Amino acid sequence: MKEKIFYSKEVKHYEGLGIREGASCIVRLTNYELQFCDIKKRPILKINLKDISNVAIISDKELIEKDKSVIGRGIVGNVLFGGAGLILGGLSGLQKKQIIQNIDYLVVNYKVNGEEKVVNVYANEGVIDNTFMKALNYAVDISKQELKCPKCGAVYNFNDYKCKNCGTVLKDTKKLKVFVGILVGVILFFVLIVGIALSVGGGNPREVNVISRVTNVDVDKAAEIKNILEDIGLAEFDDMVADSEILDGIEGEGSKGYRIRTDFSDNVILYLDSNNNVICVRFADEDYYRNGNVLKKFE
Repeated sequence: MKEKIFYSKEVKHYEGLGIREGASCIVRLTNYELQFCDIKKRPILKINLKDISNVAIISDKELIEKDKSVIGRGIVGNVLFGGAGLILGGLSGLQKKQIIQNIDYLVVNYKVNGEEKVVNVYANEGVIDNTFMKALNYAVDISKQELKCPKCGAVYNFNDYKCKNCGTVLKDTKKLKVFVGILVGVILFFVLIVGIALSVGGGNPREVNVISRVTNVDVDKAAEIKNILEDIGLAEFDDMVADSEILDGIEGEGSKGYRIRTDFSDNVILYLDSNNNVICVRFADEDYYRNGNVLKKFE
C-alpha cells in the first residue's frame, strides 16, 4: 500500500536523532511509521509502528517533582499500554535542576534488534497536541494486534485500507482518519483565528502587537523593542506578561520588568525605563542586551 502521511509538524530536537539539540526537524505519522525528518523532509529516522514500545508527553515539572529515585533510573512507570515504564533517556538529568521552566517533551521509546532506544523532542504550545497523541497511541496499539476482516476473516495489516481478499473497507484505518480529520479541523480553525488577529492588528507582526498591548506603547515603539529582541536572537516569542510586583524598580527608579514567554523558557526578562526605552534583556542571570549593546545571542 502507498505511504500516506496523516500528520506532519515541525518540532525542535532534544536527543536521539544524531543532530544538535534545538535543531528543527519534522515529525510525521504515516500509515506505516513514525518518521523524523530534517527541514527539507529528508528522513533521519523511520520507526515502524510495531516497534514503538512507549510514547508520552511529559513536562519538566513532572520530572522534577516525581520521586527522585525513580527518575534517577530514567524510568516513569505505566505511561502507555500498561507495560514497562517510559524510558526517559537524557531527560532523567532534569531531576538535578531546581527551576521549573514549563517545557514539555515528546518521548518515544522504540526497539531495534531488541535494544530499547529513545527519541525526545520539544513539544510545547500544542505543537504535539492531544488529537495527534490519541491517533499515534491508537495506531501503535492496533499495529500490535492480529486483525481479521469482519466480512471474510482474512488477516490484514493495520495500514491496509481495504481487505486484499474481499475489498471491504476496514474500520481501523477509517478510525485513524477520523482522528486525523479532527486534527486538520483544529489546525484550520487556528489558521482562521490567526488570520483574523492579523487583520485586527493592522498587518503588524504578532510580536509587535503583543509588545504594544502588554507595555502600553505605540506600535512604533513596540517595533523598536522587537528589533532589539531580534538582534539577540528572539525574532519570535509566544507571549509577554508584566510582573510589577517583583521586577519593577530593579533597574532603577521608574523601571518596569516584563517576562517574555518563549519556546524554551517563560523567564526571559525585558526591562524598560520610565520612557519605555530598553535598559536590558536578561536570561538565567546573564545580560543579553544592555544600554544599546548586544552582549549575547540566543542560539
